[in-house]
Amino acid sequence: MSLWQRVVQANRPGPAEHSIQFRLASGAAVIVSAAACWSQGELSPAVTVFTVMATVVGNVLSYRRRARPWPPVKPILAVCAIGGFVWFIATVTRTATPGDISTVEGPLAVLFAWVLSTHAFDVPARRDVAYSLAGSAALMAVAAAQAVDLTLGIYVVLWVASGIWGLVAMWLSISGTRGVPWLTIGIAGLAVAVVAALLVSVLPAPRVSTSLVFPSSSANSSPVDSPSNLTDGNASLPAHAADAGGRTGVGGFLGFAKSLDTGVRASLGNQVVLRVRASRPSFWVGQTYDRWDGQNWTQSTDPANGSHMIKLDTGSPFAIPLTGDQLAERYSGTPDVQTFYLAQSGPNLVFHADNAQRVYLQSRALYLTGDGTIVSSTSMGSGTIYTVVSNDTTASAAQLRDATSGLPPNDPSAPSGLSPLEQRRYLQLPHPDARVTALARHITQGIGSAGDNDPHTYDKVEAVEAWMSSHIKYTTDIPPLAPGADAVDSFLFGTRLGFCEQISTATVVMLRSLGIPARETVGYVPGSFNPITDLYDVQAKDAHAWVELWFPGYGWQNFDPTAVVPLANPSPGSVIAHSAGNTLAHLPWLPILAVAAVVIALSQIRRRRLRRPATWALQIAADLERGGQRLGRVRRTDETLSAYGRRLADTEPASRGPLQDVTVLVEQYTYGRIEPSADQIAAALAFTRRFRTIRRRTGRNRGADQERDTANASSNEARAPSSGR
Repeated sequence: MSLWQRVVQANRPGPAEHSIQFRLASGAAVIVSAAACWSQGELSPAVTVFTVMATVVGNVLSYRRRARPWPPVKPILAVCAIGGFVWFIATVTRTATPGDISTVEGPLAVLFAWVLSTHAFDVPARRDVAYSLAGSAALMAVAAAQAVDLTLGIYVVLWVASGIWGLVAMWLSISGTRGVPWLTIGIAGLAVAVVAALLVSVLPAPRVSTSLVFPSSSANSSPVDSPSNLTDGNASLPAHAADAGGRTGVGGFLGFAKSLDTGVRASLGNQVVLRVRASRPSFWVGQTYDRWDGQNWTQSTDPANGSHMIKLDTGSPFAIPLTGDQLAERYSGTPDVQTFYLAQSGPNLVFHADNAQRVYLQSRALYLTGDGTIVSSTSMGSGTIYTVVSNDTTASAAQLRDATSGLPPNDPSAPSGLSPLEQRRYLQLPHPDARVTALARHITQGIGSAGDNDPHTYDKVEAVEAWMSSHIKYTTDIPPLAPGADAVDSFLFGTRLGFCEQISTATVVMLRSLGIPARETVGYVPGSFNPITDLYDVQAKDAHAWVELWFPGYGWQNFDPTAVVPLANPSPGSVIAHSAGNTLAHLPWLPILAVAAVVIALSQIRRRRLRRPATWALQIAADLERGGQRLGRVRRTDETLSAYGRRLADTEPASRGPLQDVTVLVEQYTYGRIEPSADQIAAALAFTRRFRTIRRRTGRNRGADQERDTANASSNEARAPSSGR
């Protein structure tokens, strides 16, 4: 056979596929997968509409011509396929970034959609329809690669349903049978679900690669008029703090702004504001504040204080230079990669883990303040994606204890310490407060001594955190602050009611009074980890304020008496187990058990009613059989009720008379159609109800009775030929 003959034979259409259900399921799978890619932005609306229309029209025409396909169709489709691949290669060569697979996914989705939609015009046989069904999985894989939330789950469910429908329809077409094998489908579905759950439960914790060039996009963005201000298109996060001259009299933290008033804040909701894929969970910094005036935190704007703003206009990726307080340090941390997916419009802050080094963001420029806050020159709309590569220098307790060993506190000339300018900046207090200082010294009493080489900075911080945890009541319902009053003094020696801002502010002020450089930081703590997307779902209520402390050799370290950030990403199995355990622990078990008991009781009652004999005669027979089982006398299948009654009477002579009466009564009614009176029926049923609960025979007596029954049965069988019957 020549090569051409082999090609012709391979492309010869198979037997025509007549199953309409199989074709409908296959077309539905392709349409759902195309819609899934559209929902993730991988297909444009025009391409999606074309794919849907071509799939529908092509399948209709193919079904009509299934017995006699048009010969020119295959060459035309071959040209279309080659053209699609040429377009794909040209597009990828022109637009793709080496090493960045995300720049290939969009053109790949278009190529798959083109191939499947044109293939729909040539699906006469079963194998062609099956190819469309299987090919839709490629489009679903492209959509899943870009999914960052569970909205794709709707399309996955529809696609799986279409796939199962198609496989069942194909099996019915092959076997020529009718009817859906629901039991088989149910068992197979349950087995697949169990296996999938087991596979997810054993997956390791996700690891983020640092070798790729990361994608970025700035959806719904617009230029910012002034880089020194924060912008926010979301009314729930205004661009400035509340005014202290307003009706509350104290202002408040209503969003990320250039100042932070510790008097009050609005309640934060449960809506997801951003999602994060990270090498490890961390405090994600938005802003830091260095200047405290007794009520408000602000960022220093004096260039002489090391707080000048730097403009970065090199384009993505933006290289973040070290700030003044980092220049003296030689960090030896590990790369920490975070990709942020904004679900809500937010401030033009670039959130990041500590020590940001590179930022991948579609923006004209970035602005870096003197304290390390990163601000974009464009607003951050919903759908914005950016990636930050940081240098993780998180140190252990032992390392932080050793970091200050042998260093005299407040010594500007100390090696690897802050400069005199930076020390004044992060030890600044508006006025001396003797009560706050005395409390701080009382809390840390016995831990080191001021003026000597003090290796106990870390232990002092731990002591202050422990005191906060045991002496402060966490609440967002804080009383108003009196005009002109010092917030920390009123908090520590008055209400002792507060949330993260009051607690962290008081911690910073007490540590500064002990000569420990500290600053206030606001941002987000990791939200709940989604084991399906491997993303942290950060909600509005995860906005947080905490403390950063300076340690020589390690830089700024995060401390927080009100929140705990895990050390590593969890495994999907641990998250599922924890969520399941938490859900089970909070279920109302008493009502559930009560309802379950009622359901079980009703089901047992219904079961007994269904098993109850239909007539009084059958009830009497059933009662006698139950009593006979307790006596060790099981009724044989060929045994009449009267013969069974005589055998029971031999075992229980005291009941001989009643047994004979009830068996005769039943047989007269059954065979002679003699209807007994109501009193006779009631008396017979009363006896059999007592008989069915008769005392069980012992093993010895039961064995003797069984031997006697066997002997009687043998003698009866021997006399049968001469009985004349």
